[in-house]
Amino acid sequence: MLKLILEAFISISGITAASGIVYHDNQLHIVSDNSNYIYSYHLTDQKLSKTVLQEFPSMENIAKADKMDLESITFDGNRYYLYGSGSTPKRKSRFTWDGKTVTQEDYSQVYSFLMDEFNISGEDFNIEGVVHLHDKILFFNRGNGPKGINAILEYHPLARDKSRCIPMKLPKLNGIATGFSDAILVGNEIYFIATAEDAKSTYLDGEIGGSILGRLPSDLSAKPETFEIPEKHKFEGITLKEKTAQGLVFLLCEDTDSEDNDLTIYSLKISN
Repeated sequence: MLKLILEAFISISGITAASGIVYHDNQLHIVSDNSNYIYSYHLTDQKLSKTVLQEFPSMENIAKADKMDLESITFDGNRYYLYGSGSTPKRKSRFTWDGKTVTQEDYSQVYSFLMDEFNISGEDFNIEGVVHLHDKILFFNRGNGPKGINAILEYHPLARDKSRCIPMKLPKLNGIATGFSDAILVGNEIYFIATAEDAKSTYLDGEIGGSILGRLPSDLSAKPETFEIPEKHKFEGITLKEKTAQGLVFLLCEDTDSEDNDLTIYSLKISN
């Protein structure tokens, strides 16, 4: 049984609706689901910078109907990859950033393939976490649609016939179903977070019931272990900060479903 300790780590002014986070080289790189920037915060200098992803009349606090809904960011050691949720036609872009140049791709064909191949309707398709693993991409579909499809979609870009869908049964919190909200690879294990939100919709927000931490082998050969995270937060992003003699330290960001631009990053220490 893991022991979890949740603490406030740092507060950053200027970011709302944080949805994904990567810690690398003493910097935090953060995406927001209602912004067209990638935010970078240098922990030593305590300075926030913004990189434009796509020019838009409104760059922040974009209306729900118009936003790209960037829900995940992952790092392969060289480049950062940012993914839209795919829950509406405007939310199907992938951005690649090498620290200098941003490239945008239309990812609608990939998302359409996954929906058609695994019989997932548009109302149930909502990508909230992405892990790059060797020659495949793991998409974590959040089960906040009508059918509650929590699943990992294993996509093989060079061999689509090897792609597969692995349904995942996740626990309820305070009587509310949980759904994937992000994931990260640590060694040969995947750690993920899932949130409890009382809304059967990939579009609308609902009452927050808290979040859980889960882990499973990276080959997806076993059922996940899950652990309740203290307090009631809607955590949407997870990144590894460090390994210690006692265990692992993650950093988490949350979406408070408000326009408050003071973002609190939390540390989550786990040990046996």
